[in-house]
Amino acid sequence: MTARPPSGPLVRLGDVSDRTLLVETTAAADASEVYERLRLRWGTVAPVDLEPGVPAWLVLGHHEAVGVLRDDRTFIKDPAIWHGHAENLLGPQSALHLVLPRAPKPTLADADGAKHARMRPPVDDALGQVDEARAGAITRRLCGMLIDRFEDRGRADLVAEYAAVVPFLVLSELDGLEPGQAQRLQEITRAIFESGAAARERTVELLEIVTGHIAHSRALGTRDIAGILAVHDNFESDLERAQTLTAITLAANESLLAWIAQTLALVLSDPRFSHRVSGGRLHIDDALDEVLWRSTTNPNLMPRFATREVTMGDKLIERGAAVIVGVHAANHDPQVQTADPWDTVGNRAHLSFGAGPHRCPAPRLGRVIARIAVAELLQRLQVTFVGDPDKVEWATSPWMRFPARLPVTFPSPLQQPVPGGWPPEEFAL
Repeated sequence: MTARPPSGPLVRLGDVSDRTLLVETTAAADASEVYERLRLRWGTVAPVDLEPGVPAWLVLGHHEAVGVLRDDRTFIKDPAIWHGHAENLLGPQSALHLVLPRAPKPTLADADGAKHARMRPPVDDALGQVDEARAGAITRRLCGMLIDRFEDRGRADLVAEYAAVVPFLVLSELDGLEPGQAQRLQEITRAIFESGAAARERTVELLEIVTGHIAHSRALGTRDIAGILAVHDNFESDLERAQTLTAITLAANESLLAWIAQTLALVLSDPRFSHRVSGGRLHIDDALDEVLWRSTTNPNLMPRFATREVTMGDKLIERGAAVIVGVHAANHDPQVQTADPWDTVGNRAHLSFGAGPHRCPAPRLGRVIARIAVAELLQRLQVTFVGDPDKVEWATSPWMRFPARLPVTFPSPLQQPVPGGWPPEEFAL
């Protein structure tokens, strides 16, 4: 990246009329093919549309992606400077109103500079004090409860009934929420993501519940995540604490949903992957890492916005432009990844946990939850995918990649094989 344009013609975002929709990169059967097509045409930075007529730059190169993630002065999270506001690019029903509001979003994930530096330590403290053994025990118990609900049925959708539920239940318990509160928050959260521009009223209700929980946790002196945030001096108000707790819980839930669902999808649909696992050649942690390398859970990060005019190669990034870091593309950059799939085993140099000031604050805790969720299901049930493994339908989120559904069947408990069969001991935790 340079502050001054290099010699020669520069590509401006507004000059490109045939921009690829960002959701094509996540909903395609082969995400890598879409990113590679963009890379071959545009190089390390490509023009895309977040929605039709809403342009942004998608960073494909590993070096360029790391540069954007680490430079929080040039590329900030505050959408107030986005040029699309002045051009009225978002229609009233746009789903991007939550992503690109006119006013700054007062959460840690969207804070910059001094504000982020002030708000990050409480989150690190709150997540750092979580006992991983306790988190593991909670995850096992809740996974068992969910499996009990559909085990006798002999069929299930492992996304809707398992991967989409486990993370929220675990995180809610670590937050100190009562089951009824957690259920209501999950209902509100689902409604917010489905309602787009009409989500503000539900957001108010969500913050009221979480703000009340923060005050309750402080009164009880709890040592869970909410209790730590409730008494941390770095926050200026309980509203700020509630927004932070909500943001980290929802972000972790979405990422874990995708991580668990993708790992299960690979085991069920890819013979090479399942044979490596069942043959004992791939530990479950390596399986989780391969998902992050091969088809990461968060392929496109939420937008950042250029505070000044810069260039990347022959692309002119103008002030106020939205810049998306393509994590999947960066992980697959030929400059950092070879054609040998075994090079990724044990290799955690991917960008799936981010980089720079906004790097994931609890990758170890996330791994504990994802590992146990996958292992518990595969230990309990001998599942078989229903349908054509090559026609898995992917969710239509431009930011996350996970199967929309994972229909499976399995024998009833009386028909389960005796211990010693598949899955192997490598799944024992």
